[in-house]
Amino acid sequence: NAEGLLDEVGLPLSYDPQLIQAYWSRRPRKLQYRLDQFQQSALPFFNNFLSIAISGGPQALREKSGSLAKQVRTAFERLGPTYIKAGQVLSVRPDLLPPEAVHELAKLQ
Repeated sequence: NAEGLLDEVGLPLSYDPQLIQAYWSRRPRKLQYRLDQFQQSALPFFNNFLSIAISGGPQALREKSGSLAKQVRTAFERLGPTYIKAGQVLSVRPDLLPPEAVHELAKLQ
């Protein structure tokens, strides 16, 4: 019986692709809502990033890295725990991000 393998909201307690698919198939609007939330948070950042990159190149991106990092941090905060965890992981990766971004994302710790 699959019900014994589910939590209180109906998600499987262990990885089971069929049960996960069944859960989201019964909630198409919820999945679309979450995608819309992501787009509303991410698109302003990507628009700003591309605008800076196109108009000012790498130097402008370096100069604006602090404000871009703050945009990412606040977007992660709005998006919730999964994105906050991603920000925490990135905050300890100075090999991937500039110092301003590492400092800003460290605020999620």
